[in-house]
Amino acid sequence: MTDYSKAKDAIIEKVEGYVFDTIPARGHCPVVQWEYPEFQSLCPVSGRHDQGVLKLTYEPKNLLLESKSVRDYLSAWRNKSIWQEYITDVIAQDLYNAIKPKWLTVEIQWAPRGGIFATTTSVKGKK
Repeated sequence: MTDYSKAKDAIIEKVEGYVFDTIPARGHCPVVQWEYPEFQSLCPVSGRHDQGVLKLTYEPKNLLLESKSVRDYLSAWRNKSIWQEYITDVIAQDLYNAIKPKWLTVEIQWAPRGGIFATTTSVKGKK
């Protein structure tokens, strides 16, 4: 069984300095929704992979995200140690900063751990 008594001292990692490829919206501003069913990160205490389905939804202003670029960014989290409760907000902020959409939502439906199903959601901007 994993000892979480020192969880407060766990080292948290992030994907740093990633530059997203973007596409000019040119007046095309449909609501975009993507699903990435292979999302993974590491529990900072146990070192075990957390797995989930990540859903990204946003309404662009001037820029659209390029899908391969986002996929590569999401894949880069696979071996980063970070709590489930933190990662959703970090990803949402990174994507929001990259394109400054009207609004953006990131939701991760995590695979169960210890019999508990978790969903984390972060919203940036205003719908």
